[in-house]
Amino acid sequence: MYGIAAQVASWLDDGREVTMAQVVATRGFSSRDPAAAAAWTPGLPPIGAVLEGIDIATLVGRGPGLVELTISDAEAVQAGLACGGAASVLVTPASALPTDLWGRLVDRDPVCLVTELDGAAITRATAYAPDTVRSAGETHGEIPRLFGRGISTTALLDDTVAVVALWPVPTLVVVGDGLIADALVAAGDLLGWTSLVTPDVTDAVAAIDGLHRSDAVVVLSHSRDVDGPVLSAALATPSATSSAVADGTEGSGGSVGYVGALGSRHTQAARREWLTERGVPDAALARIHGPAGLDLDAHTPGEIAVSIVAEILAERGHGSGRALRDRPGPVHTDGVQAPPPRY
Repeated sequence: MYGIAAQVASWLDDGREVTMAQVVATRGFSSRDPAAAAAWTPGLPPIGAVLEGIDIATLVGRGPGLVELTISDAEAVQAGLACGGAASVLVTPASALPTDLWGRLVDRDPVCLVTELDGAAITRATAYAPDTVRSAGETHGEIPRLFGRGISTTALLDDTVAVVALWPVPTLVVVGDGLIADALVAAGDLLGWTSLVTPDVTDAVAAIDGLHRSDAVVVLSHSRDVDGPVLSAALATPSATSSAVADGTEGSGGSVGYVGALGSRHTQAARREWLTERGVPDAALARIHGPAGLDLDAHTPGEIAVSIVAEILAERGHGSGRALRDRPGPVHTDGVQAPPPRY
């Protein structure tokens, strides 16, 4: 749903009638993207996808409510799937969903969308955040546990409640190259993150322009011609990112969740001086994790990558980074199934 959110929001702003579809349960398929969704509006091509082998055109005019679709083994092979199966697709008018949903998805916030059904009719749709989803457990205890996994998933509970738990996949932008960059990508792959490595300042700034608070930037380059503009862009507010590189003026906000920079104390001081001379305020400079990483006495590229990724995780989850045995109370403050307090 994250991939179609901006276009759906635009259609709704234009006053268009919009319908969306989301697979909430499957039987027989070995794998699928639980965050995949499709939407359409009269007179324009549909956007998105729900499942390989399912033509969105077959859903237009169906619903609202659950639509049961079947893909034969022959159709599955033709679509590149291992085998056929059946899917329960929730077709919903966008007007039946919370008005703030699409803005939250555009911002790539974690959202748990709960749609209550009475037969084919949609009776209520509620979008929960990590700090409010516990209240959903009062009607169905499984909902907080599903969302608490911290990954996108869907479920159809008792054929009366469709749950779509959405967590954004973090993007890691590594500016530089070499063995440490390779190790950071490997660590990101282990966590299911999307990684981009580039030594080019223009490509890096362009990538940063699309990042959100779930994402991270790690600067390996020690060249001011590269690390200066990249850090400037990473610290800028979303609306100021493009102009920041052009005229050297930056805001104190910033949409990137983690900004890290490798290098010695001397290198960090030189970067700060460069940024200060170009008007970057102290509040923004304080967001730089430099030198990047937790104190693990890391030396090898792999060890350095682990220390940096560990700091990213601690930053996202508001963790202390200290040993768990030194933490008082339960290992998981709100219980192992509680939604992670990320971002």
